Amino acid sequence: MKNNVKYENRLFLQFLLLVTVPLIVMGIVSYYIYVKGENSKSGQALDSYCKSVANEYENVFSSIREYYLDSTGSTSVKWLVNQKEVPYSKYKELKQAQNMLQGNYFLSKYVSFYNFMNVKEGWVLNKYGMYPIKDLKNLSEVEAFLEEQKEIPLSLYWLNRMDTASPYEGTVKESGFVDTAGELLVVKEEYSSVGTVYVLTVRLDTERLENLSEPYRKLGYDVTVLSNGKVLMETNPALTKAYRASLEGGGVKSGTYASTGGKNFRLSVMESGGNGLTYITGVDTAKMNREGIPFVLASIAIIGIFGVILIVLRVAAIAFSKPVLMLQKFVDDQNAQIRELFLSNLLKGELSMEKIQETMKKYGMEAWSSYRLIAISCKFEEKNPPVTREERDEINREILMNLPEGVREAFFVSPVIHGHMALFIIGENDDLEVDNKTALVYKQIKDHVMEIYGYPVAFGISRTFHKLTHTGRAYEECSEALHSKNHDRNENGSSLVLYDDYSLMDPAGNVYDMIMEDELIHSVDSLNEEEAKRLLELIMGRMEMKGASGMERTFYITRLLTAVLDIPARASLSLTDLFGSDQYNVLTKASNVYGQKELVSFIMEEILNPVMTALSEARAAGSSDIVKEVTRMIKDKNGNISLNECADALSYHPNYISRVLKKEKGLSFTDMVNEEKLKIAKYMLLTSTDSIADISARLNYNNVQNFIRFFKNQVGTTPSAYRKEHKE
Repeated sequence: MKNNVKYENRLFLQFLLLVTVPLIVMGIVSYYIYVKGENSKSGQALDSYCKSVANEYENVFSSIREYYLDSTGSTSVKWLVNQKEVPYSKYKELKQAQNMLQGNYFLSKYVSFYNFMNVKEGWVLNKYGMYPIKDLKNLSEVEAFLEEQKEIPLSLYWLNRMDTASPYEGTVKESGFVDTAGELLVVKEEYSSVGTVYVLTVRLDTERLENLSEPYRKLGYDVTVLSNGKVLMETNPALTKAYRASLEGGGVKSGTYASTGGKNFRLSVMESGGNGLTYITGVDTAKMNREGIPFVLASIAIIGIFGVILIVLRVAAIAFSKPVLMLQKFVDDQNAQIRELFLSNLLKGELSMEKIQETMKKYGMEAWSSYRLIAISCKFEEKNPPVTREERDEINREILMNLPEGVREAFFVSPVIHGHMALFIIGENDDLEVDNKTALVYKQIKDHVMEIYGYPVAFGISRTFHKLTHTGRAYEECSEALHSKNHDRNENGSSLVLYDDYSLMDPAGNVYDMIMEDELIHSVDSLNEEEAKRLLELIMGRMEMKGASGMERTFYITRLLTAVLDIPARASLSLTDLFGSDQYNVLTKASNVYGQKELVSFIMEEILNPVMTALSEARAAGSSDIVKEVTRMIKDKNGNISLNECADALSYHPNYISRVLKKEKGLSFTDMVNEEKLKIAKYMLLTSTDSIADISARLNYNNVQNFIRFFKNQVGTTPSAYRKEHKE
């Protein structure tokens, strides 16, 4: 029913889009064409005006800068520098110096104040007179200003002190002060032998500077000029706030931005490299948007007219969708029935290999190399009140219908109810992969049924089979295992029997100690390495004492290690991350190690210790994000990444990252990179036919001999020998 509603809604949406999209486009296209056209025009004009503003101010600032730069070598400045005392009586020379300091005819109107401080000789000249520095009325402020200049290596630069109060504010203009407030051009000369010789500050007239932007304000454009990030002049504070908001938001400097009060400004920004100025020219976008409102109102009116039509279309869509939905449901049900029938026929053994292949090809079923059949049945007898057989089948069907999507995707074909059991086929490329997939499906189904329905579940799992014609035999194995009395219960009452185990259950001659296995699992889960080793030695000693050999020995070792590997699986730890490329042959390797001590050592070092280490790290409360990120980057880059690249990406110093890795993993960055490259190299050697040179190039080795040397140092043998040994 839910699928029907979804399809009906999708069909209606298609009708809705078919009608409304042209209408909406028609309604808003005029508005956007108008606004876009106006924005384009205003944007071009804005950029042009911004350049004009920048040119005018740059002309003034650059002219003043060049004038005073040239003046530093003039006779008047040299004369002022050489006066050891305040030259009160030298009127002619003073007049020439004052004229020079005030600027030429063009610049003087932009200069409101100047201070020539002969620091070496200790006196000051400004427009109000001359006096010794020690007699200044704001001596402490001047001394602080001169101290600041010692820290600045520039001899000529602009300084914005607009936020500094002038000593003349609220007082009569009189001598005795050095005014260092406002927008200043600072010119100074320093000698290494004597320190600062003189400091000249030239204060600009901000009212004159504001007059430069007046013509643009009358045209409807606001202007802000920043000097070293501080406001030098502004015609509208909201424009300045919009610009600062654009920077805080990490946006570009030119564009449309919001200011306080809900205003939006379209900005054009230019910066001056030499004078440290930023020019912002803006226009309020609300004016253009208001002029486009009639187009929006017209669109709303047209949409309202079509509202009734859309309602009619909705009713029509519901009517038209019913037969289509019925057809879709019929097709889906038919496909499901065909797949269920296919599995039922497999269980009965009624299909030949040719018929199986034909059906799989026709219905797009993927073939696998290895299969296992799983049978499940809820333990209804453990619940009150008792459940009838019909109710059992109904609950089993409901469980099958509501399995999580991830579980359903793991099945080879649709599951079926057969003989009061729910049956699934799991397929994969090899025996180990199908075992891992079976373990995962077992856990997911067990947890899902217990959580949703509250029933413990009994599982019976067949042996691995490789031909679908053997499905009938697998069904018999599942049934026998499911109804066995030898189920191992877990904490919530669910139980599992592998036919592999059941077929070997012989209490009189069984060499496998289930109690010791449980104790070993508990010690590994408790991270007790010493106890785990003791129990492992006891289990292996019992097997050797009982004379287990051949397939029987391999089975018991595999069973024990499978139980151990279920611990990290329950903790949601990836076996791929735990064992790398060795995940595919770690069980086989264990079976091929002979000698009790050698086998115990191998299992401890290659399986138990990595499992306990991974569990310990996963349970550590303060697992480092840095270690996780470095590990991820090394894996993503297949080991082809440097410590400095990781440090740059994480914004940490390389030495700090090295200390964290050493502390939390006990490894250096190089060790981690080598581990990753070694994993990839082993995996490619075992799972591909690529040449040693191709693998070397994949790992970014410039010389294949370097790769061979690295592999031999890490593994103890050459890549070719490793491939030959393990593939054989």
